[in-house]
Amino acid sequence: MMSLDLSRSRRDLLRAGGCAALLATPLFRASPALAQALKMELGIGLTNDGAPIVFAMQKEKLLEQAAQELGLTLDPEYLDFPVLLRMLQGLAAGQLDIGMLGSTPTIRSLALPNPSVPFGLAGGGIKFPLQVPPGSPIKNLQGLKGKTVLTIVGSDLHLVLVLMLKAEFGTDDVKALGITVKNIQAFTELTRAQPGIDAVLSVEPAAQGAVTSKELVTLLRNDGTTGPAYDGPEGKGEGHVIASFAKTPFAPEAYYPHRIWWVARQEFLKKDPKAIIALMIASEQAIRKVKQMTPDQVIDLASKEWFSDRQAQRPYVENILYRRRGFGWITEGDARTLVGLSKVKPIYQTELGPELVKTVMTPAAPLAREAWEKLGKDPDPEAFTEKASD
Repeated sequence: MMSLDLSRSRRDLLRAGGCAALLATPLFRASPALAQALKMELGIGLTNDGAPIVFAMQKEKLLEQAAQELGLTLDPEYLDFPVLLRMLQGLAAGQLDIGMLGSTPTIRSLALPNPSVPFGLAGGGIKFPLQVPPGSPIKNLQGLKGKTVLTIVGSDLHLVLVLMLKAEFGTDDVKALGITVKNIQAFTELTRAQPGIDAVLSVEPAAQGAVTSKELVTLLRNDGTTGPAYDGPEGKGEGHVIASFAKTPFAPEAYYPHRIWWVARQEFLKKDPKAIIALMIASEQAIRKVKQMTPDQVIDLASKEWFSDRQAQRPYVENILYRRRGFGWITEGDARTLVGLSKVKPIYQTELGPELVKTVMTPAAPLAREAWEKLGKDPDPEAFTEKASD
């Protein structure tokens, strides 16, 4: 199996700019001996919580082994996408077979005429902190009125900000609140205080790295808990649950129930279902291995592009959804989040109906059942019906 050579620069991995450069530069070319193997091009994100699964699969060739057990010779090609939205573009253009997407690009895909099919979870559970410079006069969400907030516009991060404002103020119209939302030019802008920026809606573990370097202080997190910079009716400092959090539709889990989805082009899923089953099996086997690792072992495996230090990465690893659940199968509750989130009009142009989501996801359901059965029906069915905050 080919490996991702992270000693190479990002310039080597990605072609910069232009619509023709949706894909990363291929990292592996099939040899003549593999000419009869089924090619599968996977878009992956090494900056997010799907990275440990990918590296665990690669380390022990789990995907190839799972395919062989299904009578399939598979030749996977992994392409790294630091910007997940580009994966959506690659899938829509037919340049990728598999993608690893956050909920925002997944929802946008589901609104397209030929949407990609979500078939598993590759991560989730990020806390997305709202941060301010040390000594900032902003002490709570009310203090954001008339201020400028930096984030990745149109992304999951922007979605968190909108949902925080909606719960607190009853409106997600930032102009009505006098708030200016500014887009980043480079990811590292989220990790430091800058002139003209009053607050940053960031992402872990990079956000905790900004805390460690004393560039920024956390005000509020995606799970509704306050950080050291907070001062409001609930109290001062760390660990309070902000009162307006109860008004968000996804409480008690989070303002935004974060998920990273494995998705497949419909044509590929229909033509080569065994390859999807193999990936489901390999992903679950990788999750089991990562679940048994210590945070430091996960960090050693997968953290080379996480923009932070080990101290920041340990709590991030512990909070990854599949580490807490122990599996990456999609539940009905996960699917419902796509429907509910699509109603956030500042982020999404098209609201998804439950029947649409069900129709798109249905073709992957029997494949997931087959993969689950081949893995010994683990976890037990009760795991999918128990009450849980997520």
